[in-house]
Amino acid sequence: MNNQLRLNIYLMRKNRACLVFKKGGILFRVNRLVKALQFVAEMEQLAKAIDMGAAQECYYELVDDRAKKLVFECGFDQGVLSLCVWKPDDTSSKFLSKVFSWEGSSVDFRKAVQGLTLMASCARTFNVYRKG
Repeated sequence: MNNQLRLNIYLMRKNRACLVFKKGGILFRVNRLVKALQFVAEMEQLAKAIDMGAAQECYYELVDDRAKKLVFECGFDQGVLSLCVWKPDDTSSKFLSKVFSWEGSSVDFRKAVQGLTLMASCARTFNVYRKG
């Protein structure tokens, strides 16, 4: 099975976006993510830190325009990078359930972040936004 990570972003007006996490045939979508460009910048900074070999563990809150919250978790140690997206459990808001996970190398993560950055910069340069 293909383990290649893809991070796709489809910008909308007002700094919102549809963010897609994909590996092989599995994908998870965050519709109407707010502060989309800040997320792209955070991923660029994270990829740079990982490229320098620094052990990393970070958490980022993903919020859509309906105030639905998800947690993006990324950890890098000894050459292995793990990425997870968590959402509040349907039975209780005190627990989280994993909705997407991926493990791979820092090189694979860097490629995914470069694709994310390219999609965001092209949309901004050519003023092409998704409806939403």
